[in-house]
Amino acid sequence: MSNKMLPTESGEPDLPVVQRTYNLDQSGDGTNIGVAQSLNLITNGEAGIQAENIENVNVSISVAPPLITPQPKVSQQMVAADRTHYNLFVTYGVDWTKPDAANFKIEPDRVPTGYMEDSVKAEFSTLSDEAIARIKRFPSIFANENNAFGHTDEDQILAFGFVKQIKVRRNGVMIYPDIKCYLPQQRLNEALFELDISGTDSFNEFNRMHWSIKKIDLIAELRELGFTL
Repeated sequence: MSNKMLPTESGEPDLPVVQRTYNLDQSGDGTNIGVAQSLNLITNGEAGIQAENIENVNVSISVAPPLITPQPKVSQQMVAADRTHYNLFVTYGVDWTKPDAANFKIEPDRVPTGYMEDSVKAEFSTLSDEAIARIKRFPSIFANENNAFGHTDEDQILAFGFVKQIKVRRNGVMIYPDIKCYLPQQRLNEALFELDISGTDSFNEFNRMHWSIKKIDLIAELRELGFTL
């Protein structure tokens, strides 16, 4: 197509072609950059219809790290959450995509005692009725062990949500999750400092089955990482 002005039905004379530069930009975390080889632009105006062909357009599109559905809804539970702490549960072999069957057992020696501040341990490791009532209001991460040491593959997911029920028995503690959404586990492996998770590139808390309680605002940290919660 040539860079000519198409005449209107009223027979008005052609207007001269004006060279223009177009910048396309979208903001957010993470960046995808592409080049369009050709762009056809048609605009309507009082003087008629102008058609232009632009040979090269650089397009920069920024996107946030994706939340794996279902997208969490702002519920009363989210509003009433106690964001002063969060629960980190690491277990093995649980299918988080089947939330009705995602309950799991924590062994007695893996209940909240390790990878946590002494003051937090003293407050919650007794699992008294008062402690459990607070624990159930903390945001929670539910994860299986990493598929590798210190990291995992891009397909492994973990769950974000709250604890629906806790059953304490002599041979362990049964946890019943209330799952709100899923996140890519590798992304959290890359945010150990932000989430107060102990470990290195070769081994971290996602490599050991346990339950710990962190004195961190999990929701705020995940939002800073680009997730929409």
